Amino acid sequence: MAKVKWTSKRILCEIHERSMTLEKLAELHGRKPASFRHVWKRPNQTNERIIAEFIDVPVEELWPDRYPKDSSRIFDSKKWGSAEGQKPLVPADRVAA
Repeated sequence: MAKVKWTSKRILCEIHERSMTLEKLAELHGRKPASFRHVWKRPNQTNERIIAEFIDVPVEELWPDRYPKDSSRIFDSKKWGSAEGQKPLVPADRVAA
């Protein structure tokens, strides 16, 4: 079976097929309905998790470009190579200076 590509319209359709709206879902979980309206453009882990649990699909499958969250913010030069702005690994030529 082919993997389903979840678009915002497909997610919303699935919610509506289960007789629910984003506003009702927000109220059930004590969240502001306006925050659910922005879930398509602005990442919000809490709201994304609530929607994913409601339609029984892993959050990583609904928003694959947003998950998994990478906590590492350090640039790994061994993995990605050195950036142009980094100092060269070769010692400086002091004679020319």
